[in-house]
Amino acid sequence: MPLIRSLMLLLLLFNCTGDLCSQIPETPFKNSHFDVVDSVKLHYRIWNEDLPHPKGKVILIHGFCGSTFCWRYNIDSLTASKYKVIAIDLPGFGYSERDAKLNQSQSNRGRLIWELLTKIDGEDTAKWNIVGHSMGGGTAEALALMNPGRTKSLTILNGMIFLKNNNVNMRIVGLANHPVYKKILISYTKNQYLSFNNFRRELKSTYGFLPDTTTTMGYYEPLQIPGTAETIVNLLANSHEIQDLDAAGLAQLPVLVIWGKKDRTIRLRNGKKLKRAVPSIDLQVIPDARHMPMETHPAIVNAMLIDFLNKNNP
Repeated sequence: MPLIRSLMLLLLLFNCTGDLCSQIPETPFKNSHFDVVDSVKLHYRIWNEDLPHPKGKVILIHGFCGSTFCWRYNIDSLTASKYKVIAIDLPGFGYSERDAKLNQSQSNRGRLIWELLTKIDGEDTAKWNIVGHSMGGGTAEALALMNPGRTKSLTILNGMIFLKNNNVNMRIVGLANHPVYKKILISYTKNQYLSFNNFRRELKSTYGFLPDTTTTMGYYEPLQIPGTAETIVNLLANSHEIQDLDAAGLAQLPVLVIWGKKDRTIRLRNGKKLKRAVPSIDLQVIPDARHMPMETHPAIVNAMLIDFLNKNNP
C-alpha cells in the first residue's frame, strides 16, 4: 500500500480520463451549457450572459477533483463588477465528459478551452481575463502563453505552475500505464480515495478545517459519476504536451499570482520561484490561507482579483 499512496500523492501534483455516462444531467444548473470540442463534451456555466456592455470577460478554471462549484464565493463579486463570467468543468471532472483516450496535458487542455471560447465568442473580439486554481492554474498559464493576443490578464491561485511545461515523469507514466498497477490504482481510487469520509479529510487538509456536509457534497456528487476514478488514475497515462511553453512569455502580460502562505499541497516556494523567473508578476500572499483561498478567504481574494481586473479592464 505505500506504493499506491505515493502514486496517489504524485497524481495530485501532475496532470487526467472514462466514458460519458448517463448520470450527467442535461442541465446541472440553470445557467449550464454543453458544447462539443474535438469530440469532447464540455460543461460550462455563464453569468451576465446577456449584459450589453460587460467591463470584461473572465474565465474560471478549477483544480484537481474540482468543478464550477469551486467558484461559488467569487461569482457575485465578479458579476456585480459588470464582468461576463464563464466557469468551465475541465474534461473528466464536474459534468464534462470522461474520455479515457484524451490527452490531459496542460497545453492540450489549453487548446480545447481556446476552441470552446472561439465558439462562445462568435464575432466578439474582446480579450479574456484568465483565472485558474491549483491544477487549473497550470492550465490557465498554458492558455495565456498559447494565445497572448487573446489574453487580457492572467490570475493564478496556488497554481500547479511551470517554468517550462516539460515536467512529466516518464517512470510514473509507465507505472500508471502498467496493467496490474493501473487496476489496483483504479480500485483504490474508487473505493477509498473517493469515499465520502476520505475525500472530506482531503478537503480538510486543503481548507485547514473540516468542511460541512453541504460543502463536501458540492465536490463529492460529480466525483461519483462513473469514469471519474479512471480519469484520476489516467491523469499521467496520456499527458504529453502538444506545444512547448516557457513562462518567460508571461512578462508580456499582466499577471497576478495569489498564494496561501500555509499551503501544504503546492507550497508557496513555487510561486516565489515563478516570481524570480518573471519579476513583473504581482505575487500576493494571504498569511492564514492554505490551498483554497478563494473559498476560505473569499473577501480578500475577491478584493485582490477585482482590483487587478479593473486596472486591466478600464
